[in-house]
Amino acid sequence: MKRRVVVLALLAAAVVAPVARADGDPASDYLLTQQVFYPYYSNTPKTGLKQLNATVADANKRGFTIRVAVITSPYDLGSVSSLWEKPQPYCRFLSLELSFAYKGRLLVVSPKGWGYVEHTKPVAAKLKLVQTVPIQKGTDGLLRSANAAVRKLAKDAGYRLAAGKAAKGSSSGSDTILIAIIAAAGALLIAGIELLRRARRRRSYEKPSPTA
Repeated sequence: MKRRVVVLALLAAAVVAPVARADGDPASDYLLTQQVFYPYYSNTPKTGLKQLNATVADANKRGFTIRVAVITSPYDLGSVSSLWEKPQPYCRFLSLELSFAYKGRLLVVSPKGWGYVEHTKPVAAKLKLVQTVPIQKGTDGLLRSANAAVRKLAKDAGYRLAAGKAAKGSSSGSDTILIAIIAAAGALLIAGIELLRRARRRRSYEKPSPTA
């Protein structure tokens, strides 16, 4: 049974992966169903990723709705790599891409700086707050910085998060795989709907106007 579940998870991931890059911005599709975007092709230690996931999950559970994009290189931006040195404009762009499904808080961290918006709008005071968090070097450093920024934002909003430890009551291996399958299926469905919408918009733009 476990082997069957693993195979299904791998198949779901294989289907979702190309869809996630269909519009050239990986994070904009991944964050439709997930709370944290991180380039999973990286070979860096995942301790920091587990902690960030736990912190963000705890924040959302307590009512502090937020999603986070950890951008490590221009490649992570897909076809919008021109925004690599512009984390705040990229954050705004990403929020608009997500807006049909998610309009809450959005945090972006990269070696080039921070980005932050709420309901697709920049919030200068909150951006200044996260900019007080030093951005550490390396991909694991970015994860630790993002974790600290989420905690600072939550505290500023009056939310007290759990101590910085691994999430309690974490799922077993089989539960985690089942969750991954559900998440992958959801991502595929939502991404497919969005791609269909965009295709229809393109056809409407390309349709010749009636002659007089």
